[in-house]
Amino acid sequence: MVYRGKQRTMPEILIELREDDPEFKQAISAQGFRAGQTIAEPEALNLNLYTLMKGRVQLIREGPNGRRLAIASLGPGAMFGEGALLRAEDSTVKAVALTDCIIWAVGAPQAQELVMRYPVLSWGILQTVGERLVQVENRMEEVAYKRLPERLAGLLLELSNGGRAIRGTSHQALADMLGTYRETISAILRGFKDAGLVELGYRKIELRDVRGLQAAAGSIE
Repeated sequence: MVYRGKQRTMPEILIELREDDPEFKQAISAQGFRAGQTIAEPEALNLNLYTLMKGRVQLIREGPNGRRLAIASLGPGAMFGEGALLRAEDSTVKAVALTDCIIWAVGAPQAQELVMRYPVLSWGILQTVGERLVQVENRMEEVAYKRLPERLAGLLLELSNGGRAIRGTSHQALADMLGTYRETISAILRGFKDAGLVELGYRKIELRDVRGLQAAAGSIE
């Protein structure tokens, strides 16, 4: 098999790999999750390697005081649960579906064998780790230089992905991504609504004034 990674996405490559290799197909456990569902608790993340085939996932760290912080937001093709390969345990991080998702999971022993056999899996893991590091660096810069309303406006623009609506994302999920409380996010969103920037619904945020949000995020003069 010849891989042309620049032309195909990781999910496309893995689907072809599953079709070509019966052992790989047998090792995979595929499952769908609804937005807000927990995909894997910390123990499961240490025992399985996961690939996000469709949707978006958050990695959430829970502190001893009950505070939640999203340490990464992952898109299709991302691989997580690297503890299954590195034998490094973390009892505080879990994976939660940010939108409806399709996940492939492989147990640790088989994951180690498959990563050795197919370098494309190692490349997928390294790519995901690199993206997570960029997210951490960007978040540190935003925390240092931007107020929370600016950060929330920028996050809404990012999640909309150039569209006009964000679906399936709760106020709690937004709070986790920004490291604050749900009540604080809800209050800022109400302010955005009063200013005509957004319209709010159940697990839906409609962007009414994109340019106004860009100004609020500090991305335009």
